Amino acid sequence: MSNMFFNEEEMGLVQAICSRLIPSEPDSPGAMEAQAYTYIDHALAGYFSHLQNYYRQRLHDFNRLANRYYGADYVRLAAEQQDELLHSIERMQVGEDSDDMRVFFEVIHEHTIEGTFGDPKYGGNRDFVGWRMIGFPGAQWGYTGEQMQLGYDSGQIEILSVTDLLKRHKEAEKEVSRS
Repeated sequence: MSNMFFNEEEMGLVQAICSRLIPSEPDSPGAMEAQAYTYIDHALAGYFSHLQNYYRQRLHDFNRLANRYYGADYVRLAAEQQDELLHSIERMQVGEDSDDMRVFFEVIHEHTIEGTFGDPKYGGNRDFVGWRMIGFPGAQWGYTGEQMQLGYDSGQIEILSVTDLLKRHKEAEKEVSRS
């Protein structure tokens, strides 16, 4: 799928940032597998279009910081250096850019969380990666008494998105109208 808002360089940078904010682990996927970056791209092309210029400028500033501190674009840094830069920004330790970069860190961090754990219909949480990670069964019409019991393994519940629920609802309406 092609990008809706970001150019290839910007998308690569957003992917690199997302992958360090919610990193993959050997036994657990992260923001990359959930495609949080696709959610951010789609959101900026739509609902968050008012943030387009902001994102473009801050991504440029972010890469400038990486070059100032490490002599290379962020995507070319080792994971440890990428983490160091993110932690420095989070702790507002990047000089005169601290305030602006801290706000950008908060924005892209929030959007990465939304893209990892939100409903897949918005472009992220591919294959329910985020929901599987936290044991969330997704959108459900309701739960049985057994499912509501303390200690019930929610992994036994089929994960559904809002799109799945609407599709099932339409199918049920067709069945009722045929009867």
